[in-house]
Amino acid sequence: MFKGIKSALGRAKKAAAFSFDTISAGWYARNGYYGIYNALSGGLPAWSGEPVSTDTAMGLSTVWACNKIISESVGFLPVNMMRENGNIKDMAIGKPLYTALKYAPSEEITTQTFTELLTSHLVLQGNGFAKIARRSGTGEALEFYPLQPQMVFPDREKTGQKRLIYVVREEHQADKTYTVERGKPQDILHLRGLGWDGVRGYSMITMARQSLGTAIAQERNVANFYARGGRIPYVLKHPNKFKDDKDYERFAANWEKTYSDPHKPPILEQGLEYEQIGLSAKDAQLIESREFTIPDICRWFSVFPTLVGDLSHATFSNIESLAEQFVRFTLMTHLTRWEQELWRCVLTPEEKHQGYFFRHDLSALLRADFQARMQGYATMLQNGIECINEVRGSEGLNPIDGGDEHFVQVNLAPVQNMQGATPAARVQVVGKKSRESR
Repeated sequence: MFKGIKSALGRAKKAAAFSFDTISAGWYARNGYYGIYNALSGGLPAWSGEPVSTDTAMGLSTVWACNKIISESVGFLPVNMMRENGNIKDMAIGKPLYTALKYAPSEEITTQTFTELLTSHLVLQGNGFAKIARRSGTGEALEFYPLQPQMVFPDREKTGQKRLIYVVREEHQADKTYTVERGKPQDILHLRGLGWDGVRGYSMITMARQSLGTAIAQERNVANFYARGGRIPYVLKHPNKFKDDKDYERFAANWEKTYSDPHKPPILEQGLEYEQIGLSAKDAQLIESREFTIPDICRWFSVFPTLVGDLSHATFSNIESLAEQFVRFTLMTHLTRWEQELWRCVLTPEEKHQGYFFRHDLSALLRADFQARMQGYATMLQNGIECINEVRGSEGLNPIDGGDEHFVQVNLAPVQNMQGATPAARVQVVGKKSRESR
């Protein structure tokens, strides 16, 4: 059976941009008929008849913009490796993993690009994978190497302990299995989205196939409309019958030659009548339907249309609120996934016991808003949350002498000092506190 399949695929090799050298019984067992159809046609078909795959979906501007704004927003937010020791939380600056996550996970890729890539895989296909390179002996994570999600197959063992395993298919190499063992460091970083079994996440491209297929069909229809010079499909009514087949074929050839040129006007003669059989762009509500696809696709990504350039329902009062909700309900979900999966997959059991964890620095979101950033610093300084040198460090400035002291406002007094006191005494207590502070 598999020989016949390989033979048929071999004959189609020249017509399809697909590496058939990797086809095997194991590949077919994992992907089946739909995997072959997807490889040959460019994606699984939607009800509209359009094939939908990651490549065809990314050709839609809304899909591209939604994926871009999520992955890039997660990518530019720095994630810090930290250690909690009692009530003290410090940066784990001496750890190799701290440097890897801050600057470059490997010599091949920067942190921004690495984080964007895995987040994009997560957003579009529901899963993001990376191979973890560890130091022999201690097991400390040193580097990360991203993996294509279609080449990694998470599953459970069929017998025994039913442990979680990752089968990785590398080009021109045999499948390699990585097993998640209790009490041992993992070899695969796995970011998983919403799923059904806790092992893998849903592919957004697959789940949204019908919406994306409709949008692709609309794009194709618009392109064909302009390719025809805006000409609407029609038929011709001939008043007389053709003398013979040769006469009919000659007439059809001449008319097809005229019709093939969208800028050449047809000439009606010999009693020919024109009859429209298609809908005009206005009758088909082409513009309205294309506008509807923007919020429809944005709904799959939990992204507001204003963030992808659709300002049809935007106002001066709601844009800022929508941006805040994007951070709260969209970005925070992905940031939390990153933090928890880094803790679960990357840290060794010893590092987990020692209190290491990961935290994103959300202050980078305010980098472009100078006024909001300064107001936040002022509030933290006035309430003793940060000292001057900590604020200067956040702004990339060097520390100053005496900048490590914390300050608080002195026009407030503890409630305990005010109990049972007369109004005059209350004024004296507040005044005393103010004088003592000076």
